[in-house]
Amino acid sequence: MRKLEDGTLEQGSAVRHAIVTGGSGFIGTHLVKRLKSEGASVTVVDRNQPRIGGVDCFVQGAIEDPSTWERLAREIPDAADTLVHLAARTSVLESIKDPVDVFNSNLVGFHNALEFCRLNGIGRVVLASTNAVVGASQAEMITELSPLAPLTPYGASKAADEMLGSAYTECYGVRVAAVRLTNVYGPNMWRKDSIVPRIFRYAQGMGDFTVYGDGQQFRDFVNVQDVVAAFLTLAEGQFAGPVSFGSGESVSVNELVRLVSEVVGKELRPGSVPAKAGEMPGVRISLDRARGVGLKADVDLANGLRQAWTDFLANGAAR
Repeated sequence: MRKLEDGTLEQGSAVRHAIVTGGSGFIGTHLVKRLKSEGASVTVVDRNQPRIGGVDCFVQGAIEDPSTWERLAREIPDAADTLVHLAARTSVLESIKDPVDVFNSNLVGFHNALEFCRLNGIGRVVLASTNAVVGASQAEMITELSPLAPLTPYGASKAADEMLGSAYTECYGVRVAAVRLTNVYGPNMWRKDSIVPRIFRYAQGMGDFTVYGDGQQFRDFVNVQDVVAAFLTLAEGQFAGPVSFGSGESVSVNELVRLVSEVVGKELRPGSVPAKAGEMPGVRISLDRARGVGLKADVDLANGLRQAWTDFLANGAAR
């Protein structure tokens, strides 16, 4: 929703049929479940089978492959009004090792998605972007006006995606909202290689975990339920352009280890290794624009970690 001159929020229309790329992944599974609970039709495009039942259409394939979109055009049961684009290569370190793969998936894949929307009359797109498009900002607070200066191929691919979204918004009326996410965590993320599940696995003796550098680099951690709610708000509103979204509170890696120690009931003492190239020293974002378009984060980190740990013990550790 967009704030009007009188301070009210402009209302959009509810999502009737959404295409979710990456709908079998961590965020995608939560989003598909929420969309279905609200009565929307859902089509999933993913390399992997959906993790929940009830989707209305599933097209298996890579987003960078044109044949995936050709099959989608044939198999989709009815016209879609919204596309939420989650499919991407998201590992920063892997993008440094293999930049060709990340550009093919993230840039070519998103361009294919936009072309599908242009040719099929889909006017709303929500893109999962990242604050890594900004890089090592010298400002105390990252805003949507911070210069784009990505440090890695991953960040560069998402910055390019945002530019494509801007062009398709202006030229073709495909309204693209690019959500610059911070670190997303929550239940059912145990296949991922991000920091929270790695610490949980380490706490259970299921893997190693080391701190890069001195551990004073700080990050904003946002719960997946808040992210899903933000995507739906943007899908149903009129906003286009970039918007940063996270919890609004940043903690150091050392503090995160301390919080997880409290959650799991034992002191964790991971080792350390030299800092990696391309790692941002700190992320602290402004939520002014997010609040202005109706986005908010309700789950605080301590409670969110407790919920995630409970889910990990019940589901993640069993795998």
